[in-house]
Amino acid sequence: MNDTLYLATVDSTNRVAREHAGEGKPHGFAVLAARQTAGRGRLGKSWQSPPGKGLYATILLRPGLDVEEYAKITLTAGLAVSLVLEEMCQLAVELKWPNDIYISGRKCGGILVETSSLQGEADEHFALVGIGININSDRESFPPELRKSATSLLLESGKEYDILTVFAGIRARLLQLLLQLADEGFDDILRQWRERDMLQGKWTQWLTPAGAVVYGESLGVDGSGMLSVKDRSGRIHEVLSGDVTLAASVQEMK
Repeated sequence: MNDTLYLATVDSTNRVAREHAGEGKPHGFAVLAARQTAGRGRLGKSWQSPPGKGLYATILLRPGLDVEEYAKITLTAGLAVSLVLEEMCQLAVELKWPNDIYISGRKCGGILVETSSLQGEADEHFALVGIGININSDRESFPPELRKSATSLLLESGKEYDILTVFAGIRARLLQLLLQLADEGFDDILRQWRERDMLQGKWTQWLTPAGAVVYGESLGVDGSGMLSVKDRSGRIHEVLSGDVTLAASVQEMK
């Protein structure tokens, strides 16, 4: 059985998991908190973590993958989450590159993958998969500015869920998919991810790391986990980082 550290309150499960990774905790070890005071998303964004309402966890992975394969872990984790939520809740789940979980057009969760230094021997490398999911949040649990854009499993299904059961399902599925990635490659995982891609074929706006905004059509994700966007001039951009969202106005983009 994989070790799990349960905490009532923590600033960030990723931070605590990194400390334990440095102490040699094994593949599959996890930190699970009832509440986070400084939960983080990609690009320095905060993640709202009301006590007892959601899943706030980090899973330590020592997958033994080649360095270039680590970029695929975020998409693999997103697929693991979506498969479990679909099975448990009977809901259609969409994935927004690279790490967001959507239901009915609203954000229900997110994933933050951080890694050790990927220098040196492969067996020394690790990844931290931080997972935040709104599970039993009602509308009032969200700050006013998020009530139109965020959702939860409770709001979408009308049912409350046991957070530990959801977590156990996600960890088991993630570890299973990582074995598949190592043994069989990325093709089937990517195929299933693409079936849930909420940006494919849609007009998007990409805020580049340099602060520029590129409008274009999402062409989807390639075999390395990278997103391609075709702008209005026909130029194709390979998106490695930055923030990609659905464009506010299709007419404005065209």
